[in-house]
Amino acid sequence: MVGPWNGEFLATNLSTTCFLTKDTAFPDFPGAEMWNPFNTMDEDCLSMNIWVPRQHDGTVMVWIYGGGFSSGSPSLDLYDGKVLAVMEKTIVININYRLGAFGFLYFGDDTPVNGNMGLVDQQIALKWINENIEYFGGDKNRVTLFGESAGGASATAHLFAPESWNYFNKFICNSGVILNSWATKPKNFIKNLSLKLAKKVGCIPNDNNDVEIKSDQINSILKCMAEVKPNILQEKANEVSFSLTHPMAFAFVPIEEDNHFFQGNVFEKFYSQNFKKNVSAIFGTVTDEGTYWLPYYLYDTGFRFNHTVSAEDVSNQALISRSDYQASIDKFMPYFGNSVLVRHALLNAYQQVSNASNENARHRDGVARFVGDYFFTCRLIEFANVLADNIYGNVFMYQFTRRSSANPWPKWMGSMHGYEIEFEFGRPFRKSKIYSEPDLEKNISKKIMHYWKEFIVTGRPVSTWPKYNRISQQTFILNEKIASSDDGDIEASDKSQGKYCLLLKEASDYRMPNCGFSTSPIQDIGAVVSSALINSASSSPTLTILSINFFTFLLIT
Repeated sequence: MVGPWNGEFLATNLSTTCFLTKDTAFPDFPGAEMWNPFNTMDEDCLSMNIWVPRQHDGTVMVWIYGGGFSSGSPSLDLYDGKVLAVMEKTIVININYRLGAFGFLYFGDDTPVNGNMGLVDQQIALKWINENIEYFGGDKNRVTLFGESAGGASATAHLFAPESWNYFNKFICNSGVILNSWATKPKNFIKNLSLKLAKKVGCIPNDNNDVEIKSDQINSILKCMAEVKPNILQEKANEVSFSLTHPMAFAFVPIEEDNHFFQGNVFEKFYSQNFKKNVSAIFGTVTDEGTYWLPYYLYDTGFRFNHTVSAEDVSNQALISRSDYQASIDKFMPYFGNSVLVRHALLNAYQQVSNASNENARHRDGVARFVGDYFFTCRLIEFANVLADNIYGNVFMYQFTRRSSANPWPKWMGSMHGYEIEFEFGRPFRKSKIYSEPDLEKNISKKIMHYWKEFIVTGRPVSTWPKYNRISQQTFILNEKIASSDDGDIEASDKSQGKYCLLLKEASDYRMPNCGFSTSPIQDIGAVVSSALINSASSSPTLTILSINFFTFLLIT
């Protein structure tokens, strides 16, 4: 960390990276390595990168990086802010925050490790910007947060943190909100993982039952953990993370309720509309939110990826069988209480999403769409709907459909999670040689950067982009068309990326007391099931639905 100085200090080194979980699944493959920082990891990492162009108008864009709250860095090449800063004459700041166990352990409300430290790190960074940005020529009253995935979830988290409210007035949220299932967990869940980590690093005897630990023992446990070398703590935290059996479950993430950051329960605050109201927002998704995750979580059900051969090799096309399709969906059924009805409804609905002529490709695409819908798109749309009804400012929605020509993953994976970021930061201008259509992609990038800046200055990205509301759900399509015209395509999100969200919402709300098949043909006579769920399941060849007086009888055929 830099100490005090006199005179002018040339700040040319990027921020160190906080300890994180590295992606080691596909060594030397650019599609994986692009998310691994190449600079130093250090516990002393709470600094920020600031790009101040010679000419600017005082507006400030604060980037919060993603990575599931377990990985990421403000210093990734992907997040280089100089093109955005210079071309749009704005100050760009990438903030840092502690990750994984370093940022999100929880041992109890009345302990020094009371959860959500990483979110508090972000809040402190925003406070510093508010108090000091004038010395960089910035205007503290024109600060916009923007972030992707866990960065988008973080940006929305500050809506529920009263002490953050004075530090921003707009935000741009890509592919993540704090309501996403992976973004928060209950206190007890995180506390149990924290105790498991303490045991792994030798701060709790192996023969000690976690539930027997008394509150007066916590301080000695914490003192012991503080003496563990950070690389060892990270290594053992990774072991805890990898022990989770559910796909798309991240270990050390924010707790959903606290007394110091959220100052309450974030879900209760959301549904009671207890959040910052004087704000405007842009929300958006990519077309293929789910594909990135499949080689990581569903490798054993047919989504294998061999990074040592061509991405277009037949072995990398994930042409899965119907049994692999079913096995893939089955991995996610614990999220739905292992309900038989929900399983059949999802299997039937998502086998119909693809227009591919190859049946195996349709199976593949169905799994990808389900993962994207459930873990990203649908909660984001729900969040945007509530904000559009309740905030004083405006809400805008986009869907990014362009597949980057520099994307090294197989083409079937489409416009993937995280692959709009390069256009937001002007990467085609810095690395034009890696693009097969550099002029087109420069123009797409230029437009997106300009839309973001116009939103910051005027409150609207472009005059042809309609305001979003829950009735029309008008969504602006960011594709090749915007390179030459602002007359972009407009779609309703419930007709495009949100088509299956009602089904998923009802599936998430529905829990059957008896989760597995029983010897009786009737599973749960008292279950009340909505029409969307019934309609989705009713055309399944393996299930017959009889609906009488709103009670559903499941007959296994």
